[in-house]
Amino acid sequence: MVQKTLQIATFGQDKEGILAGIRNFPIHKLILLHYKDDTELAEEFAGNLHSTLGVIVTLRSIAQPDVIRSAMEQVSQIIREEGPGYEQVLINVSAGDKMIGCAALSCAFVNGIKAFASDMEGNPMLLPILKLSYNEIISDAKIKILQALDKAGGSVESLDNLTRHCVFGKPLLSYHIQGSVESKGLVQLGLVDVERLERGRTKITLNILGKMLISTK
Repeated sequence: MVQKTLQIATFGQDKEGILAGIRNFPIHKLILLHYKDDTELAEEFAGNLHSTLGVIVTLRSIAQPDVIRSAMEQVSQIIREEGPGYEQVLINVSAGDKMIGCAALSCAFVNGIKAFASDMEGNPMLLPILKLSYNEIISDAKIKILQALDKAGGSVESLDNLTRHCVFGKPLLSYHIQGSVESKGLVQLGLVDVERLERGRTKITLNILGKMLISTK
């Protein structure tokens, strides 16, 4: 039995990768991620798909220059609003420029969604993605710390400073940021960067992956 499938695809000048995804994978609805400048072309392409193949197509605009964060926000919203109505969600990163393709692949990685691209002969190939989403790997406490960093402007120059923005004390903050033998901290998970300052202080900065993760919340 064919699974009811939602495909999310990047949009660009080369549309063959999108068509290959439609031909080779189940599809019941297609959502195109496109730049604002490509809106007219995307609308025309969506109309042609619907009239010739009967595929339901909707559009989501990706803002520039912060392409990755915008894509994260859009895909997160798609999963919340439309995901429950489908048995599987696939992301097609075959079309569009490198930046929007990387953004879509990052979305697949963070959310644990299957992604595919096209090989040299134009055939779709599944890409290796975590079976669990990043959201399922990161604890609620770590998410709250990332959100506190974001609230503080993305960076603090000491744990004392960070305690003013969240409910955790210094020992627990240190544990979740630096980690331990049994549990990886935010540093090891690649979500924050740390820098040693004078007088024993530690600067903690929310990096791009950390920003991407909390943008899905």
